[in-house]
Amino acid sequence: MVTEFSRELVAPCGINCGACKAYLAYSRGVPRERGKVTHCSGCRERKKNCAFLKRDCEKLRKEKIEFCFECPDMPCAKLERLDESYRRRFNRGPVDDLLEMRANGVNAFIAAQRKRLMCPECGDVLSIHDGKCYRCLASRPR
Repeated sequence: MVTEFSRELVAPCGINCGACKAYLAYSRGVPRERGKVTHCSGCRERKKNCAFLKRDCEKLRKEKIEFCFECPDMPCAKLERLDESYRRRFNRGPVDDLLEMRANGVNAFIAAQRKRLMCPECGDVLSIHDGKCYRCLASRPR
């Protein structure tokens, strides 16, 4: 079973799709906002990759690696751009998460995410993008 904290919801680029606001809105039945893409079932579920890295990465495309941290060339230029955007907008980039996975393993990363992103009000998941709980609507300060 896929839960918000599972390997199936960690994108190759290191982003936990299970804590993405588009995934949380999709999985919690939040109505779509007209004219905006607000729902997603996760990169792996949709057979996509974070920022479409798979399209430009032969190792991901040919399934030689599962996560970017397995690549000796990490971070590539595309991953660096994604990381820069995340750092600017959300104060943390996927490269940090990939380095954590490389050092401690994917399961330890998932366990740390579960602890770090648990809503203090209801125990559900806080979004990595806006700090919002899509179940009880609590928010953490950003």
